[in-house]
Amino acid sequence: MKKILLLCVLTAILSVLLTGCTKEDAVGEKLCRIEILNAAEHDSVTVLEQQRQADVSEFFDENNWTETAGSSGELTPQYVISLYQEKTPTVIKEENGEPYEKIMEYVTYENSETVKVSIGGDLVNGFVSDEFLTGYYIGSEKFFSSLNEALNS
Repeated sequence: MKKILLLCVLTAILSVLLTGCTKEDAVGEKLCRIEILNAAEHDSVTVLEQQRQADVSEFFDENNWTETAGSSGELTPQYVISLYQEKTPTVIKEENGEPYEKIMEYVTYENSETVKVSIGGDLVNGFVSDEFLTGYYIGSEKFFSSLNEALNS
């Protein structure tokens, strides 16, 4: 009897605590922010706010990228593209009120189609080595045209 009562109380507590873990927009997905920085000057070139995940997928067009061995030492970074996603609201309040968290970072290189992709290290908090969180790809033509369009707007 005590076990059943304890189980019921635990279920009630968990359901109350986890109700704030699914805030999504009307379409059922979190919003994203794309920030493009000039790698040499570390100046913000452009910020695309409140992007839907479908728009982000279209911008990056990663389905058409090809994995490559890595970068040669002679590549010069051109742009750093940071992808942020809305944080999932929880019952526990965080110290900083930032509504977005960085989930991915892309680095493009001058005169090259190579793109370095890094998963946000804060997401795994030291559980995985950086070498497993970074990959090199040949970006698609659509990605580079989307990037140029964002920079020129």
